[in-house]
Amino acid sequence: MNPKHDIPLTRLENTFFEIAEFNELGAYIVREHHRHDFFEILWATSSNECVHYIDFEPHPVEGGLMYLMAPGEVHAYSGPSPSGCYIAFSTDFFSGIMEPEFTILFNPFTKCGIRIPDDTVPALQQLVGLMFLESRGKKDFRILQACLKSFLLHVARLHQEENFSFDKNGKRMSLLFELIEKHFRKERHAEFYASSLGITPKRLNEILHEKLDVTLTRILHSRLILEAKREIAYGRKSFKEISFDLGFSDQSYFSRFFKAQTGHMPADFRKHIVSLSSTGCGLLP
Repeated sequence: MNPKHDIPLTRLENTFFEIAEFNELGAYIVREHHRHDFFEILWATSSNECVHYIDFEPHPVEGGLMYLMAPGEVHAYSGPSPSGCYIAFSTDFFSGIMEPEFTILFNPFTKCGIRIPDDTVPALQQLVGLMFLESRGKKDFRILQACLKSFLLHVARLHQEENFSFDKNGKRMSLLFELIEKHFRKERHAEFYASSLGITPKRLNEILHEKLDVTLTRILHSRLILEAKREIAYGRKSFKEISFDLGFSDQSYFSRFFKAQTGHMPADFRKHIVSLSSTGCGLLP
């Protein structure tokens, strides 16, 4: 596969934390599809007619919506610069403030964005201001961690109030997402995940229906398709290699599964991503 079709990996160069206003990137932003090796928060405070893409799915650029992305996710944007800011930080930096609630915020299954109500904006803006000052000053690791943790706790509280109460079952969901990330390529049965959580498969699906209105099978299929899309778009592996890496017995089975879930054959999806790149569809940092 021609390496120019690879989705480039963007890194935080010589830093562990970065924060900037979107307008610092210029009045018009064009970034091709790329993936990150860091965590990123995108918070637009104004709307425009554009959409951006997270793992190839379109999302509106809308004032008051915040998107939280984990390492490995693919992002793209092309259009006028909105008002707002982005915050990027390394995995090592994030590991020092990790809370179970944050696993929910950065999980790959709920990427519709978190709406920030007007009465929460001032507190978050104050924390953003503190992070700007510190990052452009002494850039103390501990102070930035404290500010970011407070920021994320405010966002997590909103998320819990709106649609994800972080009770005992919420904590189980956090652990479930961690288990899925580790084992989704090989483990496809509810019994494995339920046993790891100390509950029955029936109870696990009841909790998933209550919290996310999905089944475990739906989540596992979504995670497999997400990884398949990333690998297909990267262009480094053959479809046969991708199918085996994802635990499929043969390539034809993988292709049928991919088409059933997405409506496209793997080859057609790869052509589509290449065409998007050639037309300049890109991403924010």
